[in-house]
Amino acid sequence: MKSAGIEQYYIEISCSNRGQINSILSGSFIRSEFENASSIFNPCPFLEGTLEALALNEALLMEGMAIQADGTEFFTDVELYKSQKETLVLIHNRSNVYHYVKELNQGKNDLFFLKQELDKKNTELEKLRQMADKANKEKSRFLAMMSHEVRNPLNVILGYTELLSKEKVSRKLEGYIKNLTVSGRNLKVIVDDILDLSRVEAGKLELSNDPISLSSVLKQIEENYRSSHKDQKVELIFNSSKSLPKIVLGDDVRIYQVITNLLNNSIKFTPQGSVSTSIDLISSDEKEATVSFKVSDTGRGMTADQAATVFEEYKQNELNDNRIHKGAGLGLAIVKRLVSAMDGEIYVSSELGVGTTFTIQISFKTVIEASSKENPKEPVLQENHIKGAKILVADDNYLNRSIVEHILKREEADFLLVKDGVEALDALKAEQFDIVLLDINMPNLSGEDLIKQKEAYEKENANTPFIALTGNSSKQDIKGYLEVGFVDVIPKPFSSAQLVGILNTNLGH
Repeated sequence: MKSAGIEQYYIEISCSNRGQINSILSGSFIRSEFENASSIFNPCPFLEGTLEALALNEALLMEGMAIQADGTEFFTDVELYKSQKETLVLIHNRSNVYHYVKELNQGKNDLFFLKQELDKKNTELEKLRQMADKANKEKSRFLAMMSHEVRNPLNVILGYTELLSKEKVSRKLEGYIKNLTVSGRNLKVIVDDILDLSRVEAGKLELSNDPISLSSVLKQIEENYRSSHKDQKVELIFNSSKSLPKIVLGDDVRIYQVITNLLNNSIKFTPQGSVSTSIDLISSDEKEATVSFKVSDTGRGMTADQAATVFEEYKQNELNDNRIHKGAGLGLAIVKRLVSAMDGEIYVSSELGVGTTFTIQISFKTVIEASSKENPKEPVLQENHIKGAKILVADDNYLNRSIVEHILKREEADFLLVKDGVEALDALKAEQFDIVLLDINMPNLSGEDLIKQKEAYEKENANTPFIALTGNSSKQDIKGYLEVGFVDVIPKPFSSAQLVGILNTNLGH
């Protein structure tokens, strides 16, 4: 006995070998299309010619055959069996199956085209990535080159102003020299800001994680500003909470940079009144302390729209700000990037005509016992190792050589000045030196290439220490110079105290 539910999905027909329907044997699938004595070719035109060609006593399966009934198209599987007397036709309704198969095939087609599109997009993205990488490399190369080219004349400006400041000159000239020094230092800040911004963007900014004293960092900033700040119309106030942990792990150089950038910004836009800098403890436990750094001023303030864009690069809130205050609009952008790099947050609140407050929150790991950079002192030189020392100096910039010459003469050194790496190599082959200063970027033979030719000068200078003179002073650059054989690096622009200190330290070893 067959279920009525099953019978609606098939129909079994007996017809003559010429296609005339004899009877319906079973099933009810589109029963109205198959009348006795009618031709099976009417509903099933695909059987025309097939029945005649069908071999006797053999079965044939025809899959996916379409039959129209009452305006609807059905997809069927048709089984045929031909004998001498009749042909049996069994038609199965597979419409649902073929519908699902069609959807699956469409899905496969869609996936195929989607995969093609994704592959195309991935190829385009890879090309864009390669272009971006190339552009970043070119930008890094350009910035390194520009750093060297800018720092060389900057070193000359600051070097000569320092030499002039030690001479007895009129009060009028003293003022000129002071203005030159301030402008040179401002230019150095702008150059450093540009390089720092590019390093942050490239993900190459390295933060140290040393034991430091936050109160000592603020004390150092206060001492520096007390000596350099001459505007009596603006009072500088510094406060450090007594509840601050004595030692935390962090980068005191970057913290110093962040606070001084904010402090400089507040001083610039405060014609009179006060600028207050404070460090306070927000919360702490055995492992971590969250600290607030706050710089507030009574300056001109900002509107809400101005405050919303104050951390954007090259942004000045008034068109003539960069002319009046001699800035590139990078200081606050650098602050924002550095604070983010230290996993901190920075906020600004301001009222036009009242003043502005910048607030930074950073969490530091605390240290119970550690040697910190608290109360740093200038090293006291017990002995002058430079006096009488034989020193070779190679720099392609005449003015830089001139500044070094003045300093070494003052220290009573025995020195030789050469203008490129080839002359330096000839000198190293000819005589022994106590120490060698090599500019990194020189024509004909660079400082890096020269130091790699040790076999050429090792007879006279196998154990002579080499120091790099360079405008490329990032941690990555310095690490590279130390790896190729330099014992130390003097970054440009340098002061006479820096040059003397580094020379004396290495000669003392």
